[in-house]
Amino acid sequence: MTRGGLKKSQAQEKALAAKYQGVVNPGSGNGWLHKNDVRSARFSFEAKTTEKKSYSLRLDDLLKAERNALISGREMVFAVELGGRNWMVISQETFDTLLDA
Repeated sequence: MTRGGLKKSQAQEKALAAKYQGVVNPGSGNGWLHKNDVRSARFSFEAKTTEKKSYSLRLDDLLKAERNALISGREMVFAVELGGRNWMVISQETFDTLLDA
């Protein structure tokens, strides 16, 4: 990742933590304790950012993020910053739970 990409990624993580009353997981990519990038009381966020016009979302990435969230007792949100906005990807089960709340 380029230095500019790293700064943008860190800014995305800090903004998500602030907005959803969470904390950034230090070393989330290389640590063993907290694997996704940001965690709040209810959600575990895996955050990705790109300057490109597209992002390739893979099933393996979603399943890994979901597994990491479930291990910590949270629901997974896969946040992709694309075109200057965050797009939140969640499972239908999580969406249905949010509708019922």
